[in-house]
Amino acid sequence: MPATATAPARPTRPARPQAPRLPRNARRFLLTAHVVTSVGWLGVAYALLVMALTAQAADDAGARAATYSLMLSLDTAAMLPLGLAALVTGVILGLGTHWGVLRHWWVAVKLVLNVAVLVVPMLTRHPALLDAVDTARAGLLTVPDGRVLDGSIASVIVLTTATVLSIYKPWGKTRAPF
Repeated sequence: MPATATAPARPTRPARPQAPRLPRNARRFLLTAHVVTSVGWLGVAYALLVMALTAQAADDAGARAATYSLMLSLDTAAMLPLGLAALVTGVILGLGTHWGVLRHWWVAVKLVLNVAVLVVPMLTRHPALLDAVDTARAGLLTVPDGRVLDGSIASVIVLTTATVLSIYKPWGKTRAPF
């Protein structure tokens, strides 16, 4: 019997643990919910920026008070719920799809950005809005400290950056298994 040459066996890498995948309809539903809430969140951030600029330019304390009051309502009733919904749907999608939550750099960076834009404005802009409403209702035309405008600018920049990351998906994979 002739001897046959066999190729040396290649060492095998341990298999990466695979997360359970979402069924197709569930994935589509969650993706739709994620996109809708994320776009809504960005839209409210832009609206808050326009209102902050409008309030600062107003010559009437009543107009300022009304604008800051509306900003405060949107900050509470729209920014926070939309941000939480976008975050939750994004994490569920990450856990239930091949993208993972920390498996790709763009997803990990987007997660950090989204948590930051949820937490930081609630700790800075929201209290500043409370002060701005009180000041304007007292009839004072003083411009509040920069936290209202700065927080609005930062929210728009960070959420726009997260949107760009979602489209371009830069930087490749991390070493994280999930």
